Amino acid sequence: ILRLLSESQGNILDDEELIQTLDSSKKTSAEVNARVTIAESTNAEIEISCRRYVPVATRGSILYFVIADLANIDPMYQFS
Repeated sequence: ILRLLSESQGNILDDEELIQTLDSSKKTSAEVNARVTIAESTNAEIEISCRRYVPVATRGSILYFVIADLANIDPMYQFS
């Protein structure tokens, strides 16, 4: 686009190639913006789903470390 603008002579509205390139860029920009909007909504859904698992992960990690530390209380728990 910048090359076409710099090489354009006279009225830029008469340059068909430049107008077609700008129109193509406009369509591409609209498609990208639509995809970004979809990606943002998908990201929000993923974030909500991840937040649901935080309490489970916290309880799981507490349970793991409690069981792992049982061997410090009594060696019998080391292999069970």
